[in-house]
Amino acid sequence: LGNVHSDQGDYVKARDCYERALQIQQKHFGPDHIQVATTLTSLGNVHSDQGDYVKARDCYERALQIQQKHFGPDHIQVATTLTSLGNVHSDQGDDEKARDLSSSPWSECTLPRLVKVVAT
Repeated sequence: LGNVHSDQGDYVKARDCYERALQIQQKHFGPDHIQVATTLTSLGNVHSDQGDYVKARDCYERALQIQQKHFGPDHIQVATTLTSLGNVHSDQGDDEKARDLSSSPWSECTLPRLVKVVAT
């Protein structure tokens, strides 16, 4: 339901759905379950779309920790979250941090927006 609200641009309802889902997932699966990371990423996307880059960054960083723990550093989900995190840093004007994140092994295929923004 959060995805539907987000796709429709109703970020307040989307955020509420993701936050509720996150509470349920953490209760049933624990705080380090991969499904928690997926919901954190979605919640981070909503925060980013609303321009709340601090909350978005917090969600992405927490999701990244869980993903790296489960998959290791070279998994595509890790790369996707690194892309989102790099985009947040770029949107905040921190191009140096965005460039650091673009040096991941997946950067050529998964960081097109980040590479484009940093290169300009």
